[in-house]
Amino acid sequence: MFITIEANLMKISESHIFRNISLVIIAFLLHFTLVKFGSLFTIPFGFASLIWPVTGVMFAMYLLLGRATLIGVLLSSLLTTYQQHLNSPIPDYLIIILTIISVLQLVISKQFVLHCFTFPIKTHLSSEVVKFLVLTGPISSFITSTLLVISLWLTLGIPTEELCYIWAVKWLGDFISILFITPTFLFLGKNKYVKQAKHQAPAIVTSLSVYVIISVIFVLASNNKYVEKEQQFINLTIPFVEQLQVIQSSINHHLISLNALLQSSDHISREEFKLFTQTIYQMDISLRALGWLPLVENQDREAFELALLADGISANHIKNLSDRGFQLAPIQDSYLPIAFIEPFESNKSAVGLDVSTHPFVKDSVEKAISLNQTVMTPLLSLVQQQNKYTGVVVYHPVYSQKTDNKPVSLKGLVEAVFELDFLLAGVYEQVGASNFTYQLSYGENNVFSHTDHDSHRLFTLSNEIDLFDKKGLLTFSSTEQFEQGLIDWSNLAFIFASCLIGIICVMFVFFIVTFNYSLTRKVKESTAQLIQANDKLVVANEAKNLFLANISHEYRTPLNAIIGFTEIAQRETHDEIALNYLTKISHSSNLLLSIVNDVLDISKMQTGKLDLENSSFNPAMETASVIEMLNEKAIEKSILITTKLSHNFELWVAGDNFRFKQILINLLNNAIKFTEHGVINIEGYSKNTENNTRVLTVVVKDSGIGIEEEQQEYIFSAFTQAEVSTTRKYGGTGLGLSIVKQLSMLMGGNVTLTSQPGEGSTFTVTIELPQTSQPTEKTNQESAQLKDFTGKGINILVVEDNKINQMIAQKQLSSLSVTCDLADDGQQALDYLNHNKPKLILMDLQMPVMDGFTASKLIKSDSLLKDIPIIILSASVGKEDKEKALELGIKDFINKPFQQADLHYVLNKYL
Repeated sequence: MFITIEANLMKISESHIFRNISLVIIAFLLHFTLVKFGSLFTIPFGFASLIWPVTGVMFAMYLLLGRATLIGVLLSSLLTTYQQHLNSPIPDYLIIILTIISVLQLVISKQFVLHCFTFPIKTHLSSEVVKFLVLTGPISSFITSTLLVISLWLTLGIPTEELCYIWAVKWLGDFISILFITPTFLFLGKNKYVKQAKHQAPAIVTSLSVYVIISVIFVLASNNKYVEKEQQFINLTIPFVEQLQVIQSSINHHLISLNALLQSSDHISREEFKLFTQTIYQMDISLRALGWLPLVENQDREAFELALLADGISANHIKNLSDRGFQLAPIQDSYLPIAFIEPFESNKSAVGLDVSTHPFVKDSVEKAISLNQTVMTPLLSLVQQQNKYTGVVVYHPVYSQKTDNKPVSLKGLVEAVFELDFLLAGVYEQVGASNFTYQLSYGENNVFSHTDHDSHRLFTLSNEIDLFDKKGLLTFSSTEQFEQGLIDWSNLAFIFASCLIGIICVMFVFFIVTFNYSLTRKVKESTAQLIQANDKLVVANEAKNLFLANISHEYRTPLNAIIGFTEIAQRETHDEIALNYLTKISHSSNLLLSIVNDVLDISKMQTGKLDLENSSFNPAMETASVIEMLNEKAIEKSILITTKLSHNFELWVAGDNFRFKQILINLLNNAIKFTEHGVINIEGYSKNTENNTRVLTVVVKDSGIGIEEEQQEYIFSAFTQAEVSTTRKYGGTGLGLSIVKQLSMLMGGNVTLTSQPGEGSTFTVTIELPQTSQPTEKTNQESAQLKDFTGKGINILVVEDNKINQMIAQKQLSSLSVTCDLADDGQQALDYLNHNKPKLILMDLQMPVMDGFTASKLIKSDSLLKDIPIIILSASVGKEDKEKALELGIKDFINKPFQQADLHYVLNKYL
């Protein structure tokens, strides 16, 4: 038994070891691969990359698989950091420090998680998710990024601004990696840290997409910045190259000038040479010396040396340069000694030096003579300054002019001497360079570099140039100051802002996924509740509509009696006092009717059930009728109504003339109400459009109390007046202007207000209606016939359940010489029609026993009665009533309360 247990334990131990070794290898390979990938996007200063997925991946692996991950990370970090060291050497101890920081990043982040959360983390709580993201991302990354920068500062002495930029990129790269990659891996499988979501795919895809987008933005922005700086670097070096070419060309010109001088004369004195070269030096100060080296045959040597002595040169012998210094030149066939050299004082030690035997320049001299061209020597130590090897001499041969008697022969050489370091430094200073350093090379061992030149800088550029007879290579390297221009804080700020937006997006998607089931359940419950509440609202709305219909009927029925009997009494009495009373009753009843209409209209507008009629009308005529209707009311307050209607305003349009008049009535009523005395001006304009419509503009301007500015924005709201005191003093429901606003908008326009307290108000209404032509003569004749109508011998049936309304209808009809029979309901009407056939039927809708529609349907279905015109006479006629009536062939309605003119119109139309 014990043997079996021991064997099982050994198997478990072997399995555990194998598993850990496998994890180490996997962690090593994964970390190594991801580091290599992230290194492709390392910032120019090194040590950091914003695209650094390795941190997020390895942290998730460490959480899920344990400590074996750390060993793989440690080994991989050592290898990758050492490889980096091979490309850009860093101290060995820094390699160890960077490796430890990589491992420490994971350890610190996990410790935050273990000590600050209970598992599984409640991911449905936004506070827990935010805490997880903040602790594992920004805070842990802050610690390790700071340690990295301190290490670099102590070991490599990197400038402060570069260090700050490295820190920011390192922090942001690790922060983003942990934020967007670690949660993705945690939600892929079951673990103790978080619960696996049922539908995690949208959150994972969103998280990875945001990470990719941020990475792409950074790469594109960084690349654009690098390309921009690279082009700037190239542009900065161009003036240096151009100026160097200018100097080379200048030296060539000087040598050619000297060649011309010495070729033209066989006897040039030292003074003449000095004067000529002074002119050259005034043009250019880059040269150390200009010299003349005549060809001296051996037989002329003594004469040459005596000439030097005569010029006051004590060291007048021809000499050459050997390992032991200057030596008297041995006897040879010919010499090329320096005879003239300017400036003389600083260069007199070179006088008499024979260059034909000079160990460093004789090859160049021979080449210049044999090829008859300008030749440049290698870098050498000048006689004038033997402690430096930056001297350069350029030789140009001088040949005699060709004549008939003498062939062309060598007369000697002219030379230009300069020190390359001084020449290049002068060019560097002249172009004001500080963003690059240079190196010039031509041929083997002929290399001169700027003191700060470093060929391993971020930006380098090489240009091949012609240096007299040589091919030169001019190499430029950027300076540290220039490279710091790559630091792009704005880009990092943008990436940080993008990161925050990305976090919000990922959290939003995650919460949607996490709460999907809960939300679905709540939505179902809420939907059921809303359906139940909506059913109640529908019932309440139907009850409201029924109430409005009933209240309308109940209001209009007594109003019909008041208005009807008032009109009858005005017609039948001649007592002036009584007529005055009746006029006031009529005015008050019409006002009450207007209030009832306003309440019903605003209710219809709010439910979208107000329909506009469509008929031809003349805006000017309708405006005149409104003014005539309300003029008496204005006269009572000593208010003068003036009009200014344009000729175009008289053009006919197609629309709802009743609603057009309603707009004018409300505006004019409003102006009269709030004007104590003065003038009300009404202006009307019309403008044709390209759409065959007319835009009507009506302006109503009063001299009333005006409206405060802060109240003007509410003045068109329903049940609103400027002040509570206004209602008490002037009355009104506050519906008029709201109705004006709604009707204007229904007619394709609007209404605006300008007002000052105490200075009156101006209301401007615009509406757009189709163009139409003036009605035909036939219609005008029908209007004329209306005035001449007589009803003698005509009998009609009035179906009305209200006795008072029966009396009013009977009295109004008798005034038109029309007789009528009465029926209390629809059934009585049918019984009457079984024995009688009236010319016309006036039918109420709401009646006991049988309503008007039922009776009308039965009448229209009877072949003997269907030709009798039926006119609806009702206190409430809605859209549904009109549609139902049209189905029965009933087209006309008389609304209660009615006046004799309403009866007059329908009787004339049908009889």
